[in-house]
Amino acid sequence: MDTPTQRAFLEALQHIGTQVYQSIKQGDARYSDHLNPTADMQLELDIQVDRLIFEYCLGLENVGGVMSEEQEKACYTAHKQGYLIAFDPLDGSSVVGANFLVGSIFGIYAPNPQGFEDKHIGQSMQMGAYILYGAKLELVVATRTQVAHYVYNEAQKVWTHKGDLRLKPQGKSIAPGGSWQHFSPEYREFLDRFFAQGYRLRYSGSMVADAHHLLHKQGGLFCYPATQDAPKGKLRKLFEVYPLAFVLECAGGLALDAQGQRLLEIPLESLHDKSACFLGSKVEMQALKG
Repeated sequence: MDTPTQRAFLEALQHIGTQVYQSIKQGDARYSDHLNPTADMQLELDIQVDRLIFEYCLGLENVGGVMSEEQEKACYTAHKQGYLIAFDPLDGSSVVGANFLVGSIFGIYAPNPQGFEDKHIGQSMQMGAYILYGAKLELVVATRTQVAHYVYNEAQKVWTHKGDLRLKPQGKSIAPGGSWQHFSPEYREFLDRFFAQGYRLRYSGSMVADAHHLLHKQGGLFCYPATQDAPKGKLRKLFEVYPLAFVLECAGGLALDAQGQRLLEIPLESLHDKSACFLGSKVEMQALKG
């Protein structure tokens, strides 16, 4: 990381990663009686991890506000002048009980007097990051100059930089989210063209896991369109779409909606606003453009 601020956020994310990893190992994967602001049933673990990350981020120096996917409203510090952190505490939590790969997603936005109400906040992203909780504890942090990949050594209790992630022009797999019965005929044809070319299906039910697989394999496509049962799409711009779009762009890929518009330039209409989302290497994304 190039600047003191970036290094401070890197250290904070590394601390969060180790704490959440232990919480997942010891936590309760049963559903609670609570719904989040978009009416998803919360796990007890969702609530626990959300509280852990929220309180830690709010106490960080240079942070002016924090917003979680699991919370209805943002919370601001007294000075409200620092960076803004939006996060999804446990992406893919519906599959955590099956011991699938899950993660936390973070968007760190520039200080802004409008806070999270700025409709163009996607264009002020300073860092995008995610933490993966699986057989290994991993962290990927993107700035405009690099996409750094770290792995935690549990025996030595240290994080190691494994290198930078970069996409090639074309991959070999696609990860299409959603239910086939709700896809439009045009979208089904779009997917069929990839299968006809020999692309492999690699969808896990965890966006962060599928995005990481794309980066690890240096190419491919992740897509979650607008569907009949989710006309605006299912993924939330502030917590999932903008941060991972930033990561993919910094790695040399493209991040667009179904109309070919850059995701980071699509306005935020509400804190929990949703969008269709297509992330991938350039050849696959060119197919989206037509």
